[in-house]
Amino acid sequence: MCASGYNLKDVLEIINGIDFHSQDDIFTVSQVYEELLRRLGSENRLAGEFYTPRPVIRFMVDIVDPKIGETVYDPACGSCGFLAQAYLHMKKNERTIEDHKILQEKTFFGQEKKPLPALLGLMNMVLHGVTAPHIVRRNTLEENIRAVSERYDVVLTNPPFGGTEGRHIQSNFPVQTTATELLFLQHIMKKLKFQEGARCGMVVPEGTLFRGGAFATVKQDLLEQFNLHTVVSLPPGTFAPYSDVKTALIFFERPGPTEEIWYYELRLPEGLKKFSKGNPIQDGHFDEARELWKAWNDYRHGKGELQPALSDNSWVVSVEEIKKRGYDLTARNPNKPEADDLPSPTEVVVSLLEKEREILSIVEELNEMLGNNNNEKEEEI
Repeated sequence: MCASGYNLKDVLEIINGIDFHSQDDIFTVSQVYEELLRRLGSENRLAGEFYTPRPVIRFMVDIVDPKIGETVYDPACGSCGFLAQAYLHMKKNERTIEDHKILQEKTFFGQEKKPLPALLGLMNMVLHGVTAPHIVRRNTLEENIRAVSERYDVVLTNPPFGGTEGRHIQSNFPVQTTATELLFLQHIMKKLKFQEGARCGMVVPEGTLFRGGAFATVKQDLLEQFNLHTVVSLPPGTFAPYSDVKTALIFFERPGPTEEIWYYELRLPEGLKKFSKGNPIQDGHFDEARELWKAWNDYRHGKGELQPALSDNSWVVSVEEIKKRGYDLTARNPNKPEADDLPSPTEVVVSLLEKEREILSIVEELNEMLGNNNNEKEEEI
């Protein structure tokens, strides 16, 4: 709401002056809109749930490299940052009218549970130039993955984590858990097409990498069914000020199984303890990761040597080693001195919160089991 009528008049005059048939005007509006989404995330916790830093999105899209003719899906699309960036990436190779029609009508698919981000996401796609994106408002996790009908070539997403889902939602998954991030991972694994080259780039909380139990079961399936080729560990504060949870990026593809995983640890700039609102992550922070990943990608496709992909910040781990760890995928940099490899206070707190949530989940299950037993006894009486 505009507090001043004069300000409202000025705003309306600016909007009235926009030529929505001009690509330059549309581009400017889309940039302003992106900044608005960023500020919403910074100033409003609710909005912060669906904003991902654009340097992270651009890096992930570059690595996954979606092509015209492939379908791109985000099961928790929020403000559609991944889909919009994927469009900008793919549009560079648009050559024909048919290419244009495919990008406009047959490429981008997203689902979002909450009404406000779903609306913002649809508007974001239109402003970026996609006139007919398939954005649906629904709880993605309500789909029973045992009966999946639609599958996609590419998945790019940062699904919500830290939340919980009830029993009726958990029953849609072979491995049942209250952790939304693990439910989304199972969903994505089922939604990728059964063909070579189907692939995913996904943000996960670090707890997903090291947690056992149900997490280990799903990670075992992931390594056996897919090629989990890359894990990028992000530093603290990457998602500041929305969350201090340490995160990682995982990239996997068909066909499996996984044989070895390339790890990259994104280091903080010298003198900085964590990224923050005042010192956010930037595109330049991914420069080394991009160069080393090109060498790794060449190597895994038989076009180069492994050595150029290795550095103080990157290393390769065999799947046999991962199995020995009990499917712990944590990024433990072997090139760092042991003292430097100690977890930060933030990481310790995150680990404790993860363990607390796991304990609470077990207590809830026990309580439900006890409740069912009591009901059976009452029926017998």
